Amino acid sequence: MLDTAAASKVRYNTLLPSPAGAKYSLAVVQFKVPGHPNGGSDKGPDGNRIDSIPIANGVIKAGGACDMLLYDYTDHAGFEATIEKYDALIVRINPGQLSQIPGVDGVQAKFDATMNAFVGKGKPVWSSPGVQQKMGAKDALCKIANMGCGLVDTFAYYDAETLETQFKKTMAFQPRVVKQNRGSAGEGIWLCWIANETKDGIIPDIEYPSKTFGAESLGDDVMLKLMEMNDNHVEYHTVKEFLVFCYLKGGAAAGGQLVDQRLLPRISEGEVRVLMAGDTCQMIIHKKPEGGLSAVGGNSAYTYYEPSDPLYADLLTKLTTDIKNGLMDVLDLKGEALPLLWTCDYI
Repeated sequence: MLDTAAASKVRYNTLLPSPAGAKYSLAVVQFKVPGHPNGGSDKGPDGNRIDSIPIANGVIKAGGACDMLLYDYTDHAGFEATIEKYDALIVRINPGQLSQIPGVDGVQAKFDATMNAFVGKGKPVWSSPGVQQKMGAKDALCKIANMGCGLVDTFAYYDAETLETQFKKTMAFQPRVVKQNRGSAGEGIWLCWIANETKDGIIPDIEYPSKTFGAESLGDDVMLKLMEMNDNHVEYHTVKEFLVFCYLKGGAAAGGQLVDQRLLPRISEGEVRVLMAGDTCQMIIHKKPEGGLSAVGGNSAYTYYEPSDPLYADLLTKLTTDIKNGLMDVLDLKGEALPLLWTCDYI
């Protein structure tokens, strides 16, 4: 467990002044989703991601200059002009978040093109659009299915026909988790069970129609119990109703996708998050849900562990082995560096 006495350093929640004459000038780039409280579920009351200012202050403490930038999609040209003076950018925008602007399409693609142009000038972006998309998109779970950190029965859907056909088969076999490609706080992530006849619970796993995968397919009118992981609220819908609102907007070209995974029974114990800086573990966090099954929406108790804690030694060894055995290659990122800051979450 983390030695809180040793870790009790001053944490600044406001941006420190940049040193005069710094050799390099960087910026942390954020975005606020219009109409969303705080600018997004990933942000605190001050409108910043909880790690954004500490990251900027880390740059400053290392001797660099660092500013906080807010991307304004209504003034893209102004943003492009502003970033010209920086030597590198640290992007703290959730994958898919730029696609959540009501009534506005194409913002993510426009932003990514600007970041790629910045990289083309020999200036780093952490993480580049390619790394963000391929590591942050939900279908990364399919690509790692055969690695130590993956599940072999993981599927990605990019069109409505495949979604309907395949989901009806997976759902007939066992409880599932269906994930839309948006956010990181549980929005659009649904735990799915076949509901009982009275719609006040679920049927036992042993009563699922398929005794072997693919043997049966659920009908449109089968009732499902659904729990969204951002706040653990429960809804009951038929299979057809669920497939209508669990959308695939834009298809693969626009990042529209759904990932379908096995629902792991130990989810009630929470999740273990491994916080990485490049290939080095910084901390391990056990997030145990309070009053529900989801540990991703903030309703959780947190326990912090040092990377050397023996409790998670095997898990960390498996992750570092996956990294050495070509994690980036499997994600179609051969030759790319690991992100400056990233996490791997385990159930």
